[in-house]
Amino acid sequence: GMHRDFQGGHEPLAEAEASCFYDDTEETKLNEAMQLPSGDPEDDQPETAEDLADPHVPRKMLDEHLLREKTVRSFSPYGLRVLGRRLFVCNSNNDEELEVDGKCGVVGTRFQLPGVSLDLDESGKVILPVRRWDDEKMVWTAEQAPHVMVERYKLPKGTDGRVDFDMLPLMPKKLTRFSPGEAPDPIEAAMPLQALVAGVGPRKRLKVRNKDFLDL
Repeated sequence: GMHRDFQGGHEPLAEAEASCFYDDTEETKLNEAMQLPSGDPEDDQPETAEDLADPHVPRKMLDEHLLREKTVRSFSPYGLRVLGRRLFVCNSNNDEELEVDGKCGVVGTRFQLPGVSLDLDESGKVILPVRRWDDEKMVWTAEQAPHVMVERYKLPKGTDGRVDFDMLPLMPKKLTRFSPGEAPDPIEAAMPLQALVAGVGPRKRLKVRNKDFLDL
């Protein structure tokens, strides 16, 4: 009898172990736990009168304009666009082109940018990871997602030292829909850009020289 009890005691453990790897809800919980403190920093920011008066809030990207392609290449051409409190990178800097065939991925809020951007001091450029929408996980993910090299002057800083989104172009309304009462689409746990780029191929080292980025 003892042998059978011993086996029986182990089966639920095996199931629990498996669920860590295969169960979506477990994975979602893990991602949530790994997210920046208290989820999305934009949630902690009180809504100002301007936010409430802004006709672009609350809006979300239309499904067909979400960047979904798995790729680690650099985004070129690109356009920076702001929607709500998030910075997006789109596949053109021309609004008319975007309205026809725009695909946009999220970078993050102005509070998230310092944690994910990589400043290439000598070149005057900043590398930003561009997340793609993952239909299975229903999150913006940085896995197998592109990046963009932006001239630093295109990311003007405000008085608080963070990028001033008010100085950046707004997402064209035709790429969005009205979304009152909806929570922002979740951004998967942030990953340092150096690790993402270092993971691109076997040749990459964690100590990345500027030249390496230009070869991507």
